[in-house]
Amino acid sequence: MVRLVLAALSLALVVTAASVIRPSAGQTLGNAVREISSPSPAPPSSPAFQPGPNSVSGRVVRLTAGGVVLNSAGQEIEVSFRRIIDVWRETSVAPTAIQVGDDLFVNGTGGSPFLAAYISANIGRIDGVIREIDDVGMLVEVQLRSGGTTPRRIDFSPYIEYGYAGGPKLTREDLVVGRTIGAVIYGQAGGPLRATRVW
Repeated sequence: MVRLVLAALSLALVVTAASVIRPSAGQTLGNAVREISSPSPAPPSSPAFQPGPNSVSGRVVRLTAGGVVLNSAGQEIEVSFRRIIDVWRETSVAPTAIQVGDDLFVNGTGGSPFLAAYISANIGRIDGVIREIDDVGMLVEVQLRSGGTTPRRIDFSPYIEYGYAGGPKLTREDLVVGRTIGAVIYGQAGGPLRATRVW
């Protein structure tokens, strides 16, 4: 299963929420999230991931017969799903699961339209320290890129994975108050954040 998750993370995407931070007008969730991300490197999401020659990101403003149209920094970019390999929206889904309002990171081949190979929807990253934890989630003191921290409630995704390929082994029992973590998170503006991978 190929995840684009952290191709996007190599561009420092991060998600935060609600207690969610909501994007301001014209701002994608990914951009809003960058404001609270830490600059530390992300682990690879999957050894099978092979970046394409180009990537685009933005918010879905229209669905088309064979793809979507993204608003990327005020510019509309048509994206074709004709060559899709994997779509990651908390878990692998069909391209038809993409919705208007989703924040996408798309890896593929440039052109008009842009030919998507891998898509990551509403995915980002946080780094921080666990301050509270229970059966359904945790309160994390998230490191801000600008300095300082902010508390964020992060639920556990039903698809959560622990650790990453080549990294230290990790289980749910290793997540304790005071532990410093990195996490791949899924979230949409106005909704809860869910951790899909923690290390």
